[in-house]
Amino acid sequence: MLKDEKNDIYASGLRVVGIQKVYRKLPFGMVSDQDVHAVKGIYLDVSKNELLCLLGHNGAGKSTLFNMCTGIIGPSEGYAKICGLDIRHD
Repeated sequence: MLKDEKNDIYASGLRVVGIQKVYRKLPFGMVSDQDVHAVKGIYLDVSKNELLCLLGHNGAGKSTLFNMCTGIIGPSEGYAKICGLDIRHD
């Protein structure tokens, strides 16, 4: 997917590239063994007019992923684009 964007091939629907969410236990982003990794490196490409369904057990990160894609919370790393609009900037 990253190679696609470098070659000017953009997704018309949803593209999630290496998105992660880490809740840090210590202040100032200091790494700890008690950090909670809610979402770890998701790569996803869904074309326009396609249906997406995420299934998983409680605590798998489904809601966190959707909250990041809708802008409710920001990702710790990675990015997502919806119809070419970056969730971090647009």
